[in-house]
Amino acid sequence: WLKASRFEALFFPPAAAAPTSTQQPSREAPESAHSPTMLGLARHVAGGALRRARAPLVGRQMLPAAAASRVEARRGYRHWWRVLPEDFELNTESMPKDVKSLMASNPDDLGFIDSYWYWRIRAESTIMDPENLPKKSYNQLCRDMGLTIVNEKAEHILGIIELYEYLKSSPFIGPFGTIENPVLVPAIHTERVVGCTGGTGDSEHVPLWFRCREGFLYRCGECDQIFMHVRVMYELPEGEDINPIHPDVKDVYDFSLLEKGNEVWNSSGMINWPLAYDALHGTIYGGQPRDALNEQRAIGE
Repeated sequence: WLKASRFEALFFPPAAAAPTSTQQPSREAPESAHSPTMLGLARHVAGGALRRARAPLVGRQMLPAAAASRVEARRGYRHWWRVLPEDFELNTESMPKDVKSLMASNPDDLGFIDSYWYWRIRAESTIMDPENLPKKSYNQLCRDMGLTIVNEKAEHILGIIELYEYLKSSPFIGPFGTIENPVLVPAIHTERVVGCTGGTGDSEHVPLWFRCREGFLYRCGECDQIFMHVRVMYELPEGEDINPIHPDVKDVYDFSLLEKGNEVWNSSGMINWPLAYDALHGTIYGGQPRDALNEQRAIGE
């Protein structure tokens, strides 16, 4: 308060009283720019500003150094993004020319792009047929949609994959490994690097790293815990299929479903199913004509 009052007194002096009729206004010569009064005033103002800059701000919330660093380290991007169906779709420029021959082919003998268009056309034809969709059995619907029918072999393989995906990224939590009951280390290769931390509490020690190879028992040099490598096999035995076709499933695609769906959904000048229109008319993006750079390719090209 004292500083504020002194500042106001220096820069905003009180107005002088108006001269009376008996007093004559004095006409004094103005002070020069280098007078001692002006120099003292400038020195006083500069010194006060310097002291205020050095003094901590009172009444203003100050962020700690850690909080300020966190604000500066804030990322301006995302590590993930929402996955949309069109992120995995191929453009219609890659659709083969002879779609009728494509749908009459065996999907197991097709390449990646041709197999993609075969299953996409077959799956969308199944969904866009509301008359026969409720009448399909589970096995028939899975086959027409290109999905795996739930069976014991498929569940076994998927269970092994999910187990390995979990174990390869998570710490092992369980009983202390002994020779009779060692800690099992799953791996898809013949060896895997293992880090042992002992246990919890007083039994915990700094991580000790070693290579755990197939066919041997390994003892931790710090806590004497025993580890054993277990190889996880993904492949199926020869001659077995993870997705066998059920005997009651009709595995021949009816091309009339595509033509019928095109008449139902793409009529009266409205294209509500662009895939069917492009497949039958050789266009792209729901009716746009192709140019010289987007010629249709043959099956297998």
